[in-house]
Amino acid sequence: MRKVVGLIVNPIAGMGGKVALKGTDGAQTLEKAVSLGARPEAEGKTYNALVQLRRLEEKPLVLTVGGSMGEDVCKRIGLPYRLILQCPALTTSKDTIRAAELLKEQDAELIIFAGGDGTARDVCSVVGCDIPVIGIPAGVKIQSACFAFSPTLAGQLALRLLRGESYTLREAEVVDLDEEAYRTGHVRAELYGYMKVPSVRGYLQSMKQSGFVSDAEKMEGIVDDIIERMQPDVLYAVGSGAMAKQLMQRLDIPFELLGIDVICNGKLVAADATEQQLYDLSCSGNMEIIVSPIGGQGFLFGRGNHQFSARVLQNVGKNGITVLATIEKLLSFQDRELRADCGSEKVNALLSGYYRVVAGYHYRIAFPCNRKMAQQEGLSD
Repeated sequence: MRKVVGLIVNPIAGMGGKVALKGTDGAQTLEKAVSLGARPEAEGKTYNALVQLRRLEEKPLVLTVGGSMGEDVCKRIGLPYRLILQCPALTTSKDTIRAAELLKEQDAELIIFAGGDGTARDVCSVVGCDIPVIGIPAGVKIQSACFAFSPTLAGQLALRLLRGESYTLREAEVVDLDEEAYRTGHVRAELYGYMKVPSVRGYLQSMKQSGFVSDAEKMEGIVDDIIERMQPDVLYAVGSGAMAKQLMQRLDIPFELLGIDVICNGKLVAADATEQQLYDLSCSGNMEIIVSPIGGQGFLFGRGNHQFSARVLQNVGKNGITVLATIEKLLSFQDRELRADCGSEKVNALLSGYYRVVAGYHYRIAFPCNRKMAQQEGLSD
């Protein structure tokens, strides 16, 4: 019997990331993102996920929404589909909620959705723990535990389930941030509920651990080490988060806590830089990146710092990236590894391997990145 899968794509998800808007919630934010040159990316990420389903001998029937909310990507891949709702020219959270209601009414066996925490929150408000879900990471805020590590892994997990492999379900936290507070440097995350996800190790991320407490002396030592090694006339792009920004505090340079700032010779070059600014600066061949991974998840890139795009990272190269983390933080990561999901499998592969993480003053520890992700994304029939 043909399996029935629900698909919801938030077509504007992630558009605010590269232009440093820290999200795309609200019509005004979307309008500003477009004016800054932002382009839709969710469909491409959904394609990277669902193209995995071409391997199935019998394709599932996909229940989805018209146009950019699902129909377009089904056509591109050649998946059989049936429309449950038409897509308006400008979509809102109400369309996501209505689509989820219809999928629940029509007994979808699995719901795959593409977006960020806002989309997850909308789906959760309807589905709860009634239907298993898999989230394709396509937004700016991706802290919830219902998302796969990458679009490709989301598709491969769906492929395994649709092939009939046995699995258990677990409850995954759905959290979201207050975007207005987030843009002013205040992180206010709230737990909105739980959704059921397949409990298959190595595919789905854990919830972000905010406010990770680290030993103050070790933190001071990390900053001392970095300052000691900084070179004249080199551009340093300092990533978001408290640990990386301690460097800015020590240098007495104004900074954006949740943005990316570029400094050179002890002075601010670009505040809260956009992807385009970072790309232009990286073309000089003289830019390095200083970044701290997300607590609990281990992501260096692809979660809240989309300004570090594939082309920026390719210009800088793996050797131009300095990672900061205490040993305690490293040990909190799922599967004991760092992760990068920059939207390009080629660049993700370039970023894989071991990093000499600065874990204290004159103390470095070798830690792997994308090791298991690379192994799984390379799986074939």
